Amino acid sequence: MTIVGSVDHQAPHSVSSPQPGTAHALAYRADIDGLRAVAVIAVLIYHAFPQVLPGGFAGVDVFFVISGYLITGIIDRQCAEKSFSFATFYARRILRIFPSLIIVVLATFLIAWFVLPVAEMEALGSNIKGAAAFIENFMLHEQIVGYFDPGSERLPLLHLWSLGIEEQYYIVWPAAFVLIARWPSQKAAIVAALGVGSLVVCLATPVNEAAWAFYSPTTRGWELMAGSFVAVWLRQRQHLRIGPTAANLVAGLGAAGALLAFFAFSATSPWPGVRTLVPVLATMALIATGDTWVQRTLARPALVFVGLISYPLYLWHFPLIAFAKLHLGGTVPVGTMLGVLLLSALLAWLTYRFIELPIRFGASSVAWRVGSLLAGMAAMIPIGVAATGTRGLPIRFAPEIRGFMLSGSETSAHWRRSRCLLLLQPASDFGGDCAGQGRRPLLLIWGDSYGAALTPGLLHFAVERGYDVAQYTASACPPLIGYTLAARPFCKSINDDVVQRIGRLKPEVVILDATWGHAEAVLREGLPRTVAQIRANSTARIVLMGPPPSWQGVGLSHNVLDYYRQTGQVLPERTWFRSNDEWTRGRDALFRELTRELAIDYISVRDVFCNVEGCLSRIGPGASQLTAFDPGHLTVPGAIFLASRTLDALLGPPRQPSP
Repeated sequence: MTIVGSVDHQAPHSVSSPQPGTAHALAYRADIDGLRAVAVIAVLIYHAFPQVLPGGFAGVDVFFVISGYLITGIIDRQCAEKSFSFATFYARRILRIFPSLIIVVLATFLIAWFVLPVAEMEALGSNIKGAAAFIENFMLHEQIVGYFDPGSERLPLLHLWSLGIEEQYYIVWPAAFVLIARWPSQKAAIVAALGVGSLVVCLATPVNEAAWAFYSPTTRGWELMAGSFVAVWLRQRQHLRIGPTAANLVAGLGAAGALLAFFAFSATSPWPGVRTLVPVLATMALIATGDTWVQRTLARPALVFVGLISYPLYLWHFPLIAFAKLHLGGTVPVGTMLGVLLLSALLAWLTYRFIELPIRFGASSVAWRVGSLLAGMAAMIPIGVAATGTRGLPIRFAPEIRGFMLSGSETSAHWRRSRCLLLLQPASDFGGDCAGQGRRPLLLIWGDSYGAALTPGLLHFAVERGYDVAQYTASACPPLIGYTLAARPFCKSINDDVVQRIGRLKPEVVILDATWGHAEAVLREGLPRTVAQIRANSTARIVLMGPPPSWQGVGLSHNVLDYYRQTGQVLPERTWFRSNDEWTRGRDALFRELTRELAIDYISVRDVFCNVEGCLSRIGPGASQLTAFDPGHLTVPGAIFLASRTLDALLGPPRQPSP
């Protein structure tokens, strides 16, 4: 989010406050800087401690409204004075946005050079290109990265999606508003109509396009235009005249609405949507009222100071949190996280004081400053191209381990993504080839991406052993009837559909394979229901594949790097280094119990890969033979190894139910 706000910022003490019940669109408002502070603090708390402020992400929506209000107020005033200049407008935007952005992106890349594995560096390269081209929101959508997806908080530049939205608004809105200004008496109505149109598009977006709704300017534009409407409406009437009591009531309701959004909503709330109206309307109310008790509170010096550094603060905090989570394996101690936030605040002040202000208000010509910033931004594009074109810049690593730095694309290319491994798609998107080639016996894999990772191994031996493989898998959707996940709205319907397909295809074996990281209560409830549904639709033998060895942190490929840095040696073929074996053994014990009770077969994948000396990190000496590329997904060599050790059990006689 670009916390642009007061572009032509006057010192807070140089402008008198509005009278009670009034709010003028042109005057400096210290309370708006305070409102920025509240919004950025909410976002920071959400990213650092989401359980404390589960709806803190709504701070971004507050910023959207503020940005729409301030930018439109400037354009509207200058159009009325016939002084608006596109060149001046964009020069000021560049001077405001680019200095901090360039510094933070370059710092993020430099840190990433030393700490990020190749997959994460490749993703960062895409994000850098997106940031430099003002299309980060579109890049994230193309990467199929949902803002609330598990693991997305480890993408250091994920937060720049909102900057993309605002930059696209800055590109389109000035020209649009200059046209709107030709009808002075209709300006507010036209802006309102455009905003309502965007809101309708947002609310009408299908649930399977939730990621598009989150990242698209067409479904987010109404939030910025809500602020634009307030700016135009206030200017047309010069100010909002209501009594002090009414003004205090409206401002109080606005404050309550913002707090409601921060505390009552969460990542499970469909966003943007009807609920998003709460922080948007709340922000409109706070802007439209004048000198009430809420505005006086927001105008306190401490909040105003945080508001002034809120843009670099927003830019710095997320990469630092992401790197901390990557380094510490996802769970960051409270003390460490507080230290990260303090470091973010320090870097934000330094950036504001010694980079942003000198560049924005320096003595050198505007043309020279703008040209230098444009050149700096353009220079980031080849950096991003290098990171993506080389699949994560493996040249960073010693030759001995360079081949071990897998990006994951080597494996996922075999998963038949979007056809037999659905992402954010309904069951109707399953391809016809997912049912196999028509040979018998038929082994049907039902599960999530871990099931998709098993498929290449089984397909490797299919012709030789005379069987066929069907694959019906969906990202983050375990084969559990009734399972729901807000980030994957089609899990339940996909699982219901797969049961029906089992009834039609009549496979000899149904293999249930998933991450299996779900709560024990979910498994104890979901597995019996699933087994009962399969048995009601077919006579297939049911086999549950246990979880593979699990590796801490980013995963096995990164652990090879860390082990080499610590010892100067390549990670041994069998190792306990950063193994999550205690968790895997606990799951094994649970599944042995559950499968006995349900009279279905169980294959312990851990027993295949692990013994008293450790778990297999690779199959043989070669770097291309790593068993996993992340915390658990099997590579193709790993899947082939697993299939070679379990085919006899999979094709063997079924387990007999207990009498």
